[in-house]
Amino acid sequence: MTAGGRHAVQFYSASETADAAGSETVAYTLQFTAMVDFRVERVKKSDDGEIRQSGQLSALIRMPFTESIGFDWRVAYQGVFYDVEQIRDPNGLRRDLEVTVVAVER
Repeated sequence: MTAGGRHAVQFYSASETADAAGSETVAYTLQFTAMVDFRVERVKKSDDGEIRQSGQLSALIRMPFTESIGFDWRVAYQGVFYDVEQIRDPNGLRRDLEVTVVAVER
């Protein structure tokens, strides 16, 4: 894993489909690849500022602002898939975006 820096990360949107029996499955479709700042985190802050040890591999992605990423999206980096956990506009200027992701357990 990386300590940080600019890296190519793939962003996938989710869509639900139902089969003939009515069972729903989620499929992920590649939407774009972007060069982003990807930093693996070993500790996480809760919404109230409490620092807690992370039981799962998590990362913080910093990138140019976009409205297209949703909480049901996944990202892929170096063969590991991550679920989007948090999306923030850190300065409120719609210039930058911070996306916190957590590795998908297999």
